[in-house]
Amino acid sequence: MPVDDNPAEGAPDIWRNYLRRYRFTNNIKQAALAEDLGVTQAMVSRWESGEVSPAPGMQARIRALAGTSDAMASPLVGWRNHVSFQPGMAAVVSVDGVVETASAGLIRELDLSRGQIEGKGINALFRGDLVGLFNILLAKGFFDGALESVESADMYCFASTYKNRDIGPVHGLHWPHTAEDGRVRWMLTGARISPTEFESLRRELGGQVELTGRG
Repeated sequence: MPVDDNPAEGAPDIWRNYLRRYRFTNNIKQAALAEDLGVTQAMVSRWESGEVSPAPGMQARIRALAGTSDAMASPLVGWRNHVSFQPGMAAVVSVDGVVETASAGLIRELDLSRGQIEGKGINALFRGDLVGLFNILLAKGFFDGALESVESADMYCFASTYKNRDIGPVHGLHWPHTAEDGRVRWMLTGARISPTEFESLRRELGGQVELTGRG
């Protein structure tokens, strides 16, 4: 789902998703975004927690920074191109569990060519948490449009076919996006975190995932 070009004023949940999606798809830390906006990291954290909304003047600054990008506002074809150039770990995944588009960061981590990743199934590329996450999304109706977003704390482990390498703890944010064929795709993003941050996030989420439904 593309980022809304005009998030509603006074809607903390919308701004929470807007800011987090922008940061993750562009591999930007809270501190860097705070510096760009001229605020403290603590303030960005409050916005992203849904505790408060940015003031109207700040909303305009955020839109100017994040909301006017053609890539962020474009349909899935543009998003595929946008995802493919991301320096962080990101992918477009089908309901069949096939990685249709891989980011530059995911390609780097897997140490494979784009052709060796795209068109392969999640369970062929990964083992453990990410495969489990896909199964949770299936079971909870993610690909049927039942969920608005998903946050996860995962241990990324590549399958034995692909060097059986552990990447370690990853903070994931995930959104559904309806493609031209009318079927929902999984927009996957992930950022490395420390073991301490991972344990803290698992406690905050109450497990591996936190699901946000529609409505």
